[in-house]
Amino acid sequence: MPWTALWPLTFSGQGDYFTSPPVWDGRAGGALGSEPRFGARSVAVPQHVADQRRGALQAMFGEDFFDRIHVEPRVLNLGNVSSVQQRAVRVWNAYRARALTLTDAALVAGEGIVLTAPGATPLPFAPLSERTWQIAVGTDGPPVIAATLSFQFAGFGAIPVVITGQRIVAWAFAPDWSRGVLERLAWKTDILTSPTQVEQRRGLRSAPRRSFEARMIVDGRERVLLDLAVFGWGGRTWALPIWPDVQWLANEHALGVRVIACDPAHRDFRVGGLVQLCGKTAFEVEVAEVEAIGAISITLRHPTTKAWPRGTRLYPVRTARLAELPKVTRLSDQAAAISARFDIVESCDWPTVADAPMYRGHPVLAQRPDETEALSNGWQRVLLTLDNDFGRPFVMDPADWAAVSQAHHWRMHGRAERSAVRSWLYTLRGRQCAVWRPTHADDLVLVANVAGTATALDVANVGLARFAGLRPGRRDLRIELRNGQAIHRRITAAVALDDEIERLTIDTAIGVDIRPQAVQRISFLVLSRGDSDEAEIEHHTDSDGAADASLVLRAVRDPDSDDSGPAPA
Repeated sequence: MPWTALWPLTFSGQGDYFTSPPVWDGRAGGALGSEPRFGARSVAVPQHVADQRRGALQAMFGEDFFDRIHVEPRVLNLGNVSSVQQRAVRVWNAYRARALTLTDAALVAGEGIVLTAPGATPLPFAPLSERTWQIAVGTDGPPVIAATLSFQFAGFGAIPVVITGQRIVAWAFAPDWSRGVLERLAWKTDILTSPTQVEQRRGLRSAPRRSFEARMIVDGRERVLLDLAVFGWGGRTWALPIWPDVQWLANEHALGVRVIACDPAHRDFRVGGLVQLCGKTAFEVEVAEVEAIGAISITLRHPTTKAWPRGTRLYPVRTARLAELPKVTRLSDQAAAISARFDIVESCDWPTVADAPMYRGHPVLAQRPDETEALSNGWQRVLLTLDNDFGRPFVMDPADWAAVSQAHHWRMHGRAERSAVRSWLYTLRGRQCAVWRPTHADDLVLVANVAGTATALDVANVGLARFAGLRPGRRDLRIELRNGQAIHRRITAAVALDDEIERLTIDTAIGVDIRPQAVQRISFLVLSRGDSDEAEIEHHTDSDGAADASLVLRAVRDPDSDDSGPAPA
């Protein structure tokens, strides 16, 4: 019985067709071969079959595989090609009873691609037979890979396989750490400001632009290698190692391993990204793709092509372009100093702060700034001046408010601190987002005990009631106790009792009894944003050592959810 001929047939009518006397011999009627393969059709049913019903032919899973030609994969996206990559393309004649002939397998725009065929064309394909083509893509060739491999069978249309990717080359020259490495992060913010200094801000970049600048000293063969590399490939994309995130392998790694023992925490590794293994010289380098990241290792997508001894440098990698041609200073006929700046060409994400204390919907930048260097403070006030050059000019202060600004400087030691500061920079997103910034100064001095249920504080008179007027920037407090506890409260009223004491009313009770001796510091709390869309991190050493970062924070007058209204006149 030719059951395979009946395999695709089902009937969607109600009842069981075969409960009738099975006297039909199973052979299709003469009209079956001329009917369409799917959908409504007529089948000659013997007249003695009483239960005749109407139905529709349904496709089964066999129709998805058989009686067609399969090419897998149809798209080869190689991503960043930094070393020779090999891929296989399988062609399967899925016809169950039909032999085919492959008349041509042409590779178009395949410069730098080596195609290994299982045989010369014309190539016969027996029914249900499969053959495999091997494709090897090297680093030599056009920077952008856009090739097509077309399979042409007799009697069929061409079946294309699209091959895409881009060729990159590893930048294997180490920086001169006596000068450090400068990293820049640049966001872009559009700000609309009202005459009363209320802002509407929106970020125009989903991720910051990132660049690295460093100085390298090369000599001997490395000097010539760098010269030739920049000469020939200066306009292409490079696999740039993230120099501050370097680490040295503690174990021997044989050729062909996929698991690299390392410490990936707080470093710029990412799944799908690249890593660079670098030996003693720039000639010993290998770039590989990351498949998975563990707690003490990373797993590569393909085995390494070299053996890497203990002490090999391991970097996370980002693709980058030279922002400008490097500046070369010739030191001798063998040595040169080169200053280069790279712009990262891929998106660089980083998590924002997640464990910061929150106050009125914004995180509090509680970490004190590094004060080994002088920090600048200032005020920014918008004044409108009308001057006809005859009488006295008329000056108006429509906002009646000054935006205080203060520099914040971080001195970082180790990867954890660098990661935390980077998270703050990503939280601020340049000028877009606001955080609460304490002045970190002794702004107010408590002069009397405060009960935990009290909502009033007696502090030394500094003119708060007279000048500040509960305006944004001088109406929120951060009370730091000597036991490490920090309390944030808003001032709702201020009155001078005499020349020595002011009484402040706060929105909610402190919650704990406080004596003046228990107070470490009372600082004003200012809702602030970055004053610039750019931030710099100066790496003095690798990520296990020291680094510096600075930015200026500017007060904003954004009304928050608990704002009681405009500032009093």
